[in-house]
Amino acid sequence: MGRQNQRLSQMVADLLILCRMDSGMEKFPRTQEPIFLNDLVNDIAEEFGFLAVATKVKLVSEIRVSQSVKVIGNMEQLYRLVSNLVVNAINYTPPEGEVKIILEVHLNSALIHVKDTGIGIPETEQKRIFDRFYRVNSDRSRQTGGSGLGLSIALAIAQLHQGNITVESVPNQGSTFTLKLPFF
Repeated sequence: MGRQNQRLSQMVADLLILCRMDSGMEKFPRTQEPIFLNDLVNDIAEEFGFLAVATKVKLVSEIRVSQSVKVIGNMEQLYRLVSNLVVNAINYTPPEGEVKIILEVHLNSALIHVKDTGIGIPETEQKRIFDRFYRVNSDRSRQTGGSGLGLSIALAIAQLHQGNITVESVPNQGSTFTLKLPFF
């Protein structure tokens, strides 16, 4: 009962976030501050390292730039976005698999890739995974506690930051989610 209560509470909080974003209450990040993505990536890798170890998944961060990568936005929102992608990758990667968080720069954008060797997503499902309440495999999502809102929230946060998220995936080989954020 406690687990279900926590799951429902999280779902209500997620729905409130989406409603605020839809209504315009959540505009381009309320709190705009410089965010160093190098630190964000390393912090998330460190925080979720314990979850990875518990599930026997290797979690690594790979910073492919020599300088600090700075964007303007809301740290809490971006942290939630990237951590959501990382937790999903860990949850859907079998033991002995690997999840990489990669930071790089391309032209005028910062790119964060979350790449896993997990179960993958069929091509026919990839266009729908950012839809609210959509779950590729509802039985598997129920086991991990998913409500089908995490990727919707992640995409909404990316768009609030004038960015986007894309996915490339092959069933039984893994997925790569790419967050693209502009420099301001």
